[in-house]
Amino acid sequence: MTKHFLFPINYVPQWFSAEQLKIPDPVLKNWLLDTGSLTERLQANSRHFRLELLGQEELAINASEQTSLGIEQTNPVVREVLLQGNQQNWVYARSLMSRKLCDDASHQFGQLGNTPLGKVIFNDPRFTRQPFEICRVQSGSVLHQKLNIDSSFSLWGRRSVFSYQEYKLMVAEIFLPNAPAYKNQEI
Repeated sequence: MTKHFLFPINYVPQWFSAEQLKIPDPVLKNWLLDTGSLTERLQANSRHFRLELLGQEELAINASEQTSLGIEQTNPVVREVLLQGNQQNWVYARSLMSRKLCDDASHQFGQLGNTPLGKVIFNDPRFTRQPFEICRVQSGSVLHQKLNIDSSFSLWGRRSVFSYQEYKLMVAEIFLPNAPAYKNQEI
């Protein structure tokens, strides 16, 4: 099942507040706006859950990400992964965090490897989540091409910023065509 993708995929869609986009399906809306751990929810919907680390390193980010994260002229650590259920890619996730947070020994973000970020964030009540932003990735996008997925299927995603002490961490998640979030939609 494992295919190798070039890192970074570095796809950044246009984001909107959750109120600005009409989400067409109640099941999809529930997945997009669920404030719990996406990792745990995917695991509950899968007989076999796996995380594939695409890459993690310090990289330049775009202006939208800088604004949302509240940083300027710095290269945060970018982590891109595929969350897989039942041996299918379900979610592409892109996380941004400061080098200082990665070096913080109490969380070991710098050494996560194939461990989901959610296992750390949702097991530490000091992480607080800001409101979601939502995106719709139109069919035939660069993301479709880079991940070699059905280009006729529009994708939906969410991102939010987590705060912890003086640190901020951004997590963006795009639901891929086989994700359970689309169970009411035809693929």
